[in-house]
Amino acid sequence: MSIIDTAITRLQQIALESADTTIKSAPQYPVESASVLPMAVAHINTGEAIVHSAGEAQMILTVRVDIHVNLKTLKSAYQQINGIIPDYMRRLGGDPTLNTAAATIVFPVTVEVSATQWNNVQTLMASFSVPIKFRESTL
Repeated sequence: MSIIDTAITRLQQIALESADTTIKSAPQYPVESASVLPMAVAHINTGEAIVHSAGEAQMILTVRVDIHVNLKTLKSAYQQINGIIPDYMRRLGGDPTLNTAAATIVFPVTVEVSATQWNNVQTLMASFSVPIKFRESTL
């Protein structure tokens, strides 16, 4: 497993531990029922690299961590999201190297909340953008 995969896995793991709500990992393929909610999925969104010398490169990847909750009732959805957001941010602050998988999280981490859908299921999504700095030796 690459250091990037390890960092993404750690971000996903932190999401699963956030708040009083039990959050599951997103299934490999979208489902057509709300039975998997709340769920989280982490993926690379953007990135950039800087080569400092022939022997060292720095890469900053922004990983999106999307946490979906059921939008069956707006009040319940917002109660869940309102608990997840501060807890997730607090946990990121407590593990800025993602268990040493990365050099550091490059704060600030941003979050957007929007109504969306996962396949045919209506959800309220908190989407975190987490910039992560990696340092690697080049060959």
